[in-house]
Amino acid sequence: MNNVTIRELEEKDLPALKLLMVEAFGEGWNLARFDQSEDYVQALLEVYQSMFLTSSTFGKVAELDGEIVGATLASAKGEPEKFRQCQTDVAPNTLALLAAPEAERKDILEHLSVSFQTIGQLLENRLDAYDGSLEFIAVSQQAQGLGIGRMLWNETLAYLKAKSAKSIYLITDSACNLGFYDHNGFSNMAAKEVVYNYSTGQKCSTVFVYEYQL
Repeated sequence: MNNVTIRELEEKDLPALKLLMVEAFGEGWNLARFDQSEDYVQALLEVYQSMFLTSSTFGKVAELDGEIVGATLASAKGEPEKFRQCQTDVAPNTLALLAAPEAERKDILEHLSVSFQTIGQLLENRLDAYDGSLEFIAVSQQAQGLGIGRMLWNETLAYLKAKSAKSIYLITDSACNLGFYDHNGFSNMAAKEVVYNYSTGQKCSTVFVYEYQL
């Protein structure tokens, strides 16, 4: 019998959270070509993890037989940041990214600049319509099919309702499990095709804004 526990996200869970990020976003973030042990890849993951944590006012993890196999992060408008104590000094990450080989450094810059520009365009004039956001939700491959994603989403939904949120948004892309959002009542509100010009060649993707009405 699988023993699944949902509990509050703690600072000790951050290494496991990074692993979930690699599994969920690795293809879309072009991480597959990098050695995961390289300092600059870990620095990039630290940057993304810090962004998610900075924006979040809620976070929980799912444990399966004592191992973290899923996580959810969300924000509700007007609520205090919850994970400020988990933030790391950005200086070492910046130095690690600057020290990456030229091709890798250019690829990282290409990904960050194209991604942020696209997200900014998709969210332009939209943010005031939302009371919060789903920042991150993922379940590791070995634990999929057990209803853990739904359990994490139910916890998130209960939190957002308790904070009187009426509508939220999330940003995702075509490398992620879009079926999860479709199945759980999200609506695709906007999409934009993007092209990343990496040193290994072009990579095409589609970035989406999904919406959920509570």
